[in-house]
Amino acid sequence: MQKPLKDPHTKPKYIYIVILVSLLAGSAIWWFSSDDADPPQITEHTFDIGTASWMISEYPAKVLHANLFTVDIKDLQGLPIKDAVIRVKLEMLSMVCGDYDFEMIESSPGNYEGEGVPLMAGTWSATLTLETNQQSYTISRLLKAVH
Repeated sequence: MQKPLKDPHTKPKYIYIVILVSLLAGSAIWWFSSDDADPPQITEHTFDIGTASWMISEYPAKVLHANLFTVDIKDLQGLPIKDAVIRVKLEMLSMVCGDYDFEMIESSPGNYEGEGVPLMAGTWSATLTLETNQQSYTISRLLKAVH
């Protein structure tokens, strides 16, 4: 009895398995060795009427704990912006719920403090809204929260 002839255009199935395993291994190496740095503890911002230096005291922020956020706001001449109303909204990236809103109070001229509570571990967006002289300005940054 004769053996059936192999079709020269078909590849053995193990080749597909080797390719699949290689792709998965490569993806895992890329994922775990990604050069994406964590968001920094302090961020510097420039907006229409001045600058802001925004810091999270303990960093990365702790999940389900009150984390102290501070912002130092100066006008274009380097003088403190006083008596502003500042609100912050924390939003977890890629989530539709679990936001956390808080207000910051002026602790000294141009320096504002408030406590934010990230609800889950991961990367969060923090959006600060500054209201002064009947004008509103928005500043955003990312932050990391851990258990």
